[in-house]
Amino acid sequence: MTTLSKALKWVDHAFTAVAATALAVMTLLVVADVALRYGSGNPIVFAHDVVVLYLTPAVFFFGFGPTFLRDEHLAVDILTNPMPPRIKAVSAALSAGIGLWIFSLLIWVSWGRAYTSFMRDEVIASIIPWPAWASYMLVPIGSTAMLVVCVAKLFFALQAIWRGQNLPQSKGSHV
Repeated sequence: MTTLSKALKWVDHAFTAVAATALAVMTLLVVADVALRYGSGNPIVFAHDVVVLYLTPAVFFFGFGPTFLRDEHLAVDILTNPMPPRIKAVSAALSAGIGLWIFSLLIWVSWGRAYTSFMRDEVIASIIPWPAWASYMLVPIGSTAMLVVCVAKLFFALQAIWRGQNLPQSKGSHV
């Protein structure tokens, strides 16, 4: 196993664990909130804030990169399937390059926003004054996995172009 493969495996496991944990906590919190709301008339006052500000972004941004890495996202490959291997690799390289550019910008801008929020000690206007920076920080941290995956996919695509071989297959499936 190469160093890149080891790094990708670590990213996959670590970021998927965070996303899965956030999803489990979100599910338990919503179930408890609904049960308390309709069972006793006393909902969990912070449930909506925690779900919307912290857990949903964690599920999305921490799960996005590993899903793309495993090719478990929806992919309409009607145009790329009939392509020769080298042209398919060029298409994959372009896609990875565009993703690399977009997620680099996202990380840069969201990191700046999170840092500014932290320095200003901003809080969310709610019953409980949650720190805004913690919610903002989920975007650049979670998007880092997607950036790493885009770098790896670009590397694999360039390698396939150079060698004239097929792209490495993942365990995911395409629609």
